[in-house]
Amino acid sequence: MTVANRRANIASELTRVDESMRAARVLVDAGLLHDAESRLYYAIYHAAVALLLTEGIEPRSHAGTASLLGLHFVKTGRMSPEDARLFARIQKYRLEADYGRDFVLTEAALREDLVACQGFLDRAREVTARFLG
Repeated sequence: MTVANRRANIASELTRVDESMRAARVLVDAGLLHDAESRLYYAIYHAAVALLLTEGIEPRSHAGTASLLGLHFVKTGRMSPEDARLFARIQKYRLEADYGRDFVLTEAALREDLVACQGFLDRAREVTARFLG
């Protein structure tokens, strides 16, 4: 993958981040909490993919994305262990929200997740901005 392709792919992922966060907020406001949790996960997932692309890494799965994020960004100190834990927790909640019959979400908890994920996204944008120049 050329540097130009990496830049274009990162920009595309960051656009998906914005779309997913907007959707999550709209869905929370509409009381559609399970769908909001899913969109929230996709916001941080696309941010994680954008981060990995700065290293020329294209993850092949969602689990691989989490693992590679830890290896290339948490272990190197560019993202915190808390970021990795947040990613893992939101990933788990997304699966529960999509497939779990008994998964209970509250609007208050989801709004807290929105704030936490926005912090993750802000930190990811700092890293990707350095690559994009």
